[in-house]
Amino acid sequence: MTILKKPVSRRTETRVSHAIAALVITLYPGGLIGIREARRRKEVKLDAGQLYLAALVRETAQSRKRR
Repeated sequence: MTILKKPVSRRTETRVSHAIAALVITLYPGGLIGIREARRRKEVKLDAGQLYLAALVRETAQSRKRR
Protein backbone atom coordinates (compact mmCIF):
# COMPACT_ATOMS: atom_id res chain seq x y z
CA MET A 1 0.00 0.00 0.00
CA THR A 2 1.30 3.46 -0.88
CA ILE A 3 1.21 6.27 1.67
CA LEU A 4 -0.07 9.47 0.04
CA LYS A 5 2.14 12.53 0.21
CA LYS A 6 0.09 14.64 -2.21
CA PRO A 7 -3.50 14.51 -3.52
CA VAL A 8 -4.29 12.05 -6.32
CA SER A 9 -7.29 12.72 -8.61
CA ARG A 10 -9.05 10.42 -11.05
CA ARG A 11 -12.01 11.01 -13.34
CA THR A 12 -14.82 8.45 -13.50
CA GLU A 13 -17.42 8.06 -16.23
CA THR A 14 -20.13 7.13 -13.72
CA ARG A 15 -23.50 8.63 -14.58
CA VAL A 16 -25.11 10.03 -11.44
CA SER A 17 -28.07 11.69 -13.16
CA HIS A 18 -28.94 13.09 -16.56
CA ALA A 19 -27.13 16.34 -15.70
CA ILE A 20 -23.98 14.83 -14.16
CA ALA A 21 -21.96 12.81 -16.66
CA ALA A 22 -18.63 12.39 -14.84
CA LEU A 23 -17.20 12.67 -11.34
CA VAL A 24 -13.70 13.49 -10.17
CA ILE A 25 -12.56 11.65 -7.05
CA THR A 26 -9.54 12.93 -5.13
CA LEU A 27 -7.69 11.03 -2.41
CA TYR A 28 -5.98 13.33 0.09
CA PRO A 29 -3.28 12.44 2.62
CA GLY A 30 -4.78 11.74 6.04
CA GLY A 31 -7.78 9.75 4.84
CA LEU A 32 -9.94 12.40 3.16
CA ILE A 33 -11.86 11.71 -0.03
CA GLY A 34 -13.05 14.56 -2.23
CA ILE A 35 -15.82 14.15 -4.80
CA ARG A 36 -16.89 16.76 -7.35
CA GLU A 37 -18.53 17.02 -10.74
CA ALA A 38 -16.15 17.19 -13.67
CA ARG A 39 -15.47 20.80 -14.72
CA ARG A 40 -16.82 22.17 -11.41
CA ARG A 41 -14.98 23.66 -8.44
CA LYS A 42 -17.31 22.77 -5.56
CA GLU A 43 -16.01 19.65 -3.86
CA VAL A 44 -17.51 17.56 -1.07
CA LYS A 45 -14.92 16.10 1.31
CA LEU A 46 -15.56 12.99 3.37
CA ASP A 47 -13.50 11.18 5.95
CA ALA A 48 -12.71 7.66 4.71
CA GLY A 49 -13.57 6.15 8.10
CA GLN A 50 -16.98 7.83 8.20
CA LEU A 51 -17.66 6.71 4.64
CA TYR A 52 -16.79 3.12 5.55
CA LEU A 53 -19.07 3.17 8.61
CA ALA A 54 -21.94 4.59 6.54
CA ALA A 55 -21.46 1.80 3.99
CA LEU A 56 -21.56 -0.83 6.76
CA VAL A 57 -24.76 0.65 8.22
CA ARG A 58 -26.36 0.72 4.77
CA GLU A 59 -25.35 -2.88 4.05
CA THR A 60 -26.73 -4.04 7.40
CA ALA A 61 -30.03 -2.25 6.81
CA GLN A 62 -30.36 -3.79 3.34
CA SER A 63 -29.64 -7.30 4.62
CA ARG A 64 -32.26 -6.89 7.37
CA LYS A 65 -34.75 -5.62 4.82
CA ARG A 66 -34.22 -8.69 2.62
CA ARG A 67 -35.01 -11.07 5.48
